[in-house]
Amino acid sequence: MALVDPRYHIRVRPEDVGEFVIVVGDRGRVERVAKYFSDAKKVGDNREYLTYTGYVKGKKVSVMSTGMGAPAMAIGIEELATTNAKVVIRVGTTGAFQKELKLGDSIIVTGAVRLDGTTSQYIMPEYPAIADFRVVSALVQAAQLVKNRYHVGIVASTDSYYGRNFDPERHSHMEKLLVKAHVLAVEMEIGALYVVGGIKGLKTGAVLTVREELSEDGYIQAGPRFEEGLEKSIQIAVKAIEILIEGGVGS
Repeated sequence: MALVDPRYHIRVRPEDVGEFVIVVGDRGRVERVAKYFSDAKKVGDNREYLTYTGYVKGKKVSVMSTGMGAPAMAIGIEELATTNAKVVIRVGTTGAFQKELKLGDSIIVTGAVRLDGTTSQYIMPEYPAIADFRVVSALVQAAQLVKNRYHVGIVASTDSYYGRNFDPERHSHMEKLLVKAHVLAVEMEIGALYVVGGIKGLKTGAVLTVREELSEDGYIQAGPRFEEGLEKSIQIAVKAIEILIEGGVGS
């Protein structure tokens, strides 16, 4: 039986990817990140996976989109693990569970509640979805330097964006438990990033921007404050990579 191309979906050469990779969901955010690199060039473009590579402090650094959800993230991480990638940081968006989270705030994610189906097909549910402590530390330092309001903690990673509309009572009960357990927010990819990254020996971390803020009347969504916060979160990720490079992480 012929071997499958180990980068069949992301379509990059191993040498075209840096040791440090920022992953985003939206293809439209790839160039928004790449503008912080020196000499950034497109090195891959297939399906949801658009990849640019440039330099930060003389080190090759990449940014790749992964689309939405755990399956696409898991495929991207599996294939990145066959390249030069050693550190992967997600920059994404999230909906708040806690009332103190405001539009545009950054969340540095230490771990995720695994509510997806993808990671359970890899390993038992007791295996934790946790970030690398050195990456978390660098992200916290970076957030302080960039001066965006930030929070540190765990999020819930789910597979369904609209599932709550089908069975609101069940989802409402689950969300109340998560809020009571101090889960900060909900998103769709970090569980897969942390579990697959951990299995593959990658150092992982994430910084999210609050796109949906809780109010008395429901959610307040997006807008200028969110966009400003997202730009700050991108800057936090890039600054964290600078800190990691200076600390010799990834070499």
